[in-house]
Amino acid sequence: MSSDRVSHPEATTNTSGTALQKNIAKNIVITGCSSGFGRLSALEMARRGWHVFATVRKPADQEDLLAEATRQGCASQFTILRCDITDEQQVSTLAQQVQEHLGTHPQLHALLNNAGTAYGAPLEILPIQDLRSQIEVNAIAHLAVTQAFLPLLKPAHGTIINISSIAGRFSSPITGAYSASKYALEALSDALRFELRPFGVRVVLIEPASSPTDIWETSMERARWLDSHKGGSYGKLINLFEKLAVRSSRKGFPPQLVADTVARILESEKPRTRYVIPRSASALILARRLLPDSAWDFVLHCVLRW
Repeated sequence: MSSDRVSHPEATTNTSGTALQKNIAKNIVITGCSSGFGRLSALEMARRGWHVFATVRKPADQEDLLAEATRQGCASQFTILRCDITDEQQVSTLAQQVQEHLGTHPQLHALLNNAGTAYGAPLEILPIQDLRSQIEVNAIAHLAVTQAFLPLLKPAHGTIINISSIAGRFSSPITGAYSASKYALEALSDALRFELRPFGVRVVLIEPASSPTDIWETSMERARWLDSHKGGSYGKLINLFEKLAVRSSRKGFPPQLVADTVARILESEKPRTRYVIPRSASALILARRLLPDSAWDFVLHCVLRW
């Protein structure tokens, strides 16, 4: 991994060269800050006085995020680091960099596992490598990041927030791989919540519905290989997926709501274990939980005409 980082000079040292975290109330690591929920959450927490260690994958994203933070007057609250969370060495280096920034008595008050991606395709034709990549990014890598930062989170009795999805509570056609990764993240979060309780570390899930972020637009670009299957038996379902993905990338709840929820969780003495966004999506989760499988399948058939 490149050790390149972009930080406002005041974000890391003061005039005496000592770590500035002494003058900062709390510290948070947020993964996947190039766009979407991660970027908005990083800016929100920085505006609230937290020191934000924000990860991105590309140098251009480092510069862009720092420029936006400068425009919003919170650049001094940022340390922007490059990291591919699926690379164990890069994750280890990231943890070392954060510890170095925090100084001799490092404490991390929060970790927001936000980085994620989506692969969409009927499971019969989904490349197995895509399934592996989906689960690696959305579940396994989050646990790797969590493991790397727990030595810093425990002394602070910190909070881990995992960005899941309502797709982690029920699965739908085309998004089966994505749901599998979110189911896995939900299971890991439930286990971690209990395991870390004696150490005073809280684990919270945020479960968003559709929102106009880049995730499904990126998924469509990645799935251009599906064009060759549009004349086949899954053609109708693939075309429907494209329409729904376009709608998801343009409509839905305002993504700032996730950033506001992150702040609310971190400012709460007793946060809930799960936050569904928007609240209206809770009705869909409840319906799936209460309906027999046959009834749920019938509803999907009526909606999707499949």
